[in-house]
Amino acid sequence: MFQTFTVLLATLSLMVASSSAQNPAVVFTNVNVVTMEREEILAHRDVLVEGGVVRRLERHRAKKRWPTGTVPVEGSGRYLLPGFSDMHIHTEFGDQEQLKLYIVNGVTTVLDLNGSVTALEWRRKIASGEMLGPRFYTSGQIVDGDPPTNNTHVAVRDRAEAEKAVEEQARQGYDFVKPYSALSRDAYEGVVDAARRNHIRLVGHVPWSVGVQGTIDAGQDAIAHVEELYRYFVDRHKKPPPDTQPDPAKIGPLARELKAHHTWVITTLSANTDILRQATALAEVLASSEMKFVPKFYLDDCRTGGDPYANRGKDWILQNQIMVPFLFKIVAGLRVAGVPMMAGTDATNPIQIPGMSFHDELAALVEAGLSPYEALVTGTTNPQVFLGESKETGTVTPGKVADLVMVEGNPLADIANTRAIAGVMVHGKWFDHSQLETMKAELIAHFARE
Repeated sequence: MFQTFTVLLATLSLMVASSSAQNPAVVFTNVNVVTMEREEILAHRDVLVEGGVVRRLERHRAKKRWPTGTVPVEGSGRYLLPGFSDMHIHTEFGDQEQLKLYIVNGVTTVLDLNGSVTALEWRRKIASGEMLGPRFYTSGQIVDGDPPTNNTHVAVRDRAEAEKAVEEQARQGYDFVKPYSALSRDAYEGVVDAARRNHIRLVGHVPWSVGVQGTIDAGQDAIAHVEELYRYFVDRHKKPPPDTQPDPAKIGPLARELKAHHTWVITTLSANTDILRQATALAEVLASSEMKFVPKFYLDDCRTGGDPYANRGKDWILQNQIMVPFLFKIVAGLRVAGVPMMAGTDATNPIQIPGMSFHDELAALVEAGLSPYEALVTGTTNPQVFLGESKETGTVTPGKVADLVMVEGNPLADIANTRAIAGVMVHGKWFDHSQLETMKAELIAHFARE
């Protein structure tokens, strides 16, 4: 684990160093700062960023002298907070342009949970400043059983093959390993053992053969969806009657087990909500104005029978109509127990739009019972704690990396205000509202051709 943290911190240091030489100092003047160190707003502050790092955070004073060449950004009436982190994405929207969707929506860190050689190359290019994108972390290719649930996964039959797959991914330099649903118990145990030997952490599904309790007991570092926890209540893999009801009395015991084992949970509530919408109202989803941010090839596939949720049948829909609201209750229980959660969206899985879906996730978390501040914790400070980078980033604090978002309204009063983005700073470069709008227009044109 410590070796993994060292690699992550080295990557972050490279990102900061590359930004220092390229971007001028910026000062946000008279801005309200949501530090995320605690639930607070520091009103009327000046925040100086130099070399991609917050250098000063002071009370606003008119006509204050700043270093020569510093670019002023007017913050009056606006709110400055740490950049957002989406801790469960995929990259099925074609080329690297899809990563800009995160930037324009204020997401400055992502975790790709089905990586590839391309993902490793994107990580390198973003870190060196050759390519624009959020700070990029990635698991290796999903490690699954044989036969796998998807032909893009690495299929392993037993412990020996599982250990070999993990060792290879660690050697290639991936940040995490993602175990998946069809792993046998023997193979899963091999994944766990090899991950510990190779100091690489596990973020993934609950294997059918192992179950929720077994996955927790094994010490898996994070569970990739709240939906995976639903098997603790109703194991749909065993094909129970479609109207089977989960027992809410089991939420507390599950939450206590997760807390006791320090198991992190990635939420992805918005993905489950979106999937159910696709199963019941696909035409309405595809007619949404947001679809202009989806590549043409992807939309064409969805419109011609390629959407995987469009024809699931009445029993599947009934199961999900029962499950999805219950997932919100699970999240409420995790909150009460103090289980550490991270916001994730499953972006680019049908049809979660990168960046935009992150704000849907924050809204879903508030609907589940989190306060706006608690929801923001799952998408700012908590991910950086999990990544081992909380000393370097995740709050608006002097000495920390300046991945920042400025919004027009108070997000602690209304989580919807995170959508009203006035500007974004990533890798020390400031993108104002006009630049973000230009980027959006270019992305719309690009996706229309792709």
